[in-house]
Amino acid sequence: MSPVVARPDGGRVCLLALATSGDWCSVALHRHDAGVDESECLSERLGAGQSERILAMVRTVCGDAGVGLGEIDAIAFDAGPGSFTSLRVGCSVAQGLGFALERPVLPVEAPAALGWQRLRASRRVAGDVLVAVDARMDELYVAMYRLRLDAPANWGQTLIEPRLLARAGFVSELAACWPAAGAGVGEHPVAAEPLPAQVLPGGNAWRSLGLLDEWKARHGLASVPAAPASEQAYVRADALAEIALRDWHAGRAIDASEAAPRYVRDKVALDRDEQRALRLRRAQRTGARADR
Repeated sequence: MSPVVARPDGGRVCLLALATSGDWCSVALHRHDAGVDESECLSERLGAGQSERILAMVRTVCGDAGVGLGEIDAIAFDAGPGSFTSLRVGCSVAQGLGFALERPVLPVEAPAALGWQRLRASRRVAGDVLVAVDARMDELYVAMYRLRLDAPANWGQTLIEPRLLARAGFVSELAACWPAAGAGVGEHPVAAEPLPAQVLPGGNAWRSLGLLDEWKARHGLASVPAAPASEQAYVRADALAEIALRDWHAGRAIDASEAAPRYVRDKVALDRDEQRALRLRRAQRTGARADR
């Protein structure tokens, strides 16, 4: 298999992006030409119906942009973590299009895209974003990134790899994996330990699971603009495409045969005793809030 090589910086690039890690299906066509970026994005809350609509959504965004499938340079997809079924839908469509069009693919982590959306909404150029996503079963998908919006071939670095944490032990479990000053993450050294009070919270779990008050009580929060709720609810394909564009310029595109979802959970259902314990924890947490 021959290596996949991106076009040089400054060249025209056209990316198709597919985001399917949750209940929402989002498709975007992103064009970059001479430093100018344009995106056509369509998002629908489809749940289990993603497989029935995603190709029609691809045709719609390409048609609205006046771009044929043959003009696409690469297909970016939401690699997860997230719903098992939803991730397989996005990955298989990206892979199928990659094979049919003889184009490479660009996998992007779902929490990285959510962090990008959070930073973009904050109007900062750079920052650390802690992403927490409701993974159901009283668990969270958590990851942290140091992101830059202004670097054409580098979106940033991973400070905490995507992982699954229990909702009940969120603060203490997170403290155990907090990046230390000067620690290396892959090939990218972390310049300084991020201060909790300066970290932007991203993802849907902060409000839906009541994490924000718990975090503030432990660390406090910086005075930063809150992102719109819609920006936190799901991975938008236009944000995914902006990260993928930087990976494209950095030469990180891969052959379609190598496409695969990223799973961090090995269990998709609770047994009867686990369901009973989950209901009890939720009732206790709701009662604690009511007593405040």
